[in-house]
Amino acid sequence: MRSAAPSPADWLLRAWRAPDSFAGMSAGTQDLVLRLARRSGLLAALGARMTRASCLETLPARIQDLFEGARVIAADRERSVRWEVNRVQRAFYGSGLPVILLKGAAYHLRELPMAQGRLTADVDLLLPEADLPLAEQRLRAHGWMTVTPDPYDQRYYREWMHELPPMRHRTRLSELDLHHAILPRTARLHPDSARLLQAAQPVTDHPGVWTLCPEDLVLHAVVHQFHDGDFSRTGLRDLLDLDGLFTHYGQQDAFWERLLERARLLNLTRPLDHALRCAARVGRTPIPDGVLSAARRASPASWPVRLLLDPLVTSTLLPRHPDQRRADPFTALAGWCLYLRAHWLRMPPQLLIPHLARKWARRWRFDVRPRRTV
Repeated sequence: MRSAAPSPADWLLRAWRAPDSFAGMSAGTQDLVLRLARRSGLLAALGARMTRASCLETLPARIQDLFEGARVIAADRERSVRWEVNRVQRAFYGSGLPVILLKGAAYHLRELPMAQGRLTADVDLLLPEADLPLAEQRLRAHGWMTVTPDPYDQRYYREWMHELPPMRHRTRLSELDLHHAILPRTARLHPDSARLLQAAQPVTDHPGVWTLCPEDLVLHAVVHQFHDGDFSRTGLRDLLDLDGLFTHYGQQDAFWERLLERARLLNLTRPLDHALRCAARVGRTPIPDGVLSAARRASPASWPVRLLLDPLVTSTLLPRHPDQRRADPFTALAGWCLYLRAHWLRMPPQLLIPHLARKWARRWRFDVRPRRTV
């Protein structure tokens, strides 16, 4: 039986896993990979992997120029992130407030290999909930302001979510999120924020800056994608973030044992099982079989849930052909199911139904596209 032809995402993942294979692809396939990488926010990161593999200089000059442009943009983003962290330190100076970074800013200041070429849009901080009023006051005094003035949105964030409403600097337009947890108050899982804060580690060469410990950095990335995330927008990039974290920290002695135990302590065994399985299946991340088996045994997810969730996630997070304007019916259905799943895990029904109804009504009210008349 003839094997199925590789999908567009397969070619991108092949170039990601083996950068030297890109040079051997046809011109049309190379063009497809570059377009998909750009659409997925991975062009600069792919170029960084090719540079580390010493194969970028073998490519035609026009492709090298494309990667160089993406590298410059990513480097500018990284400089902006580092500057914003410095400005947050200035705003918090003398207050006793900790500067504990999450996600992209943490990856950059930790100088993790997978952060090279990563496009980071904002700075995320984790603070004790009791410190949020003082932190917000300090940031407002230094130019940050809330970007969601709607009273319902304010209530949504402050009463139900794990963060304050997003803030934006009035002159630099940089964005900042203040978290007191890694999952919403109303979520079905409740990892203890005190454990995360107690285990935070200082960043070398950046006095006063901290990040989560390696195991918690991984688990936060896990819950961001497999419990509270949007697979359709940044799904592949988030999965490859996990691939980079698993690959980097997996080389440390006893890391996998510590990760599994930490997931148990934080009640995150279910999303960790989903993440490990997806990273091994889709991203070809080298995860030991024993770790996959142990995560599966520790997770409360049943085999029917795994059987249903795996194809939905795979179909949604892999980018479609750039010339395809709309997703195929199964992918569209999968995206809708995962959208509902994310909200179902985030809020109980008595809050979820009115919230989704309000979102739908707001979208319909402000939709300016021409409507079809009968």
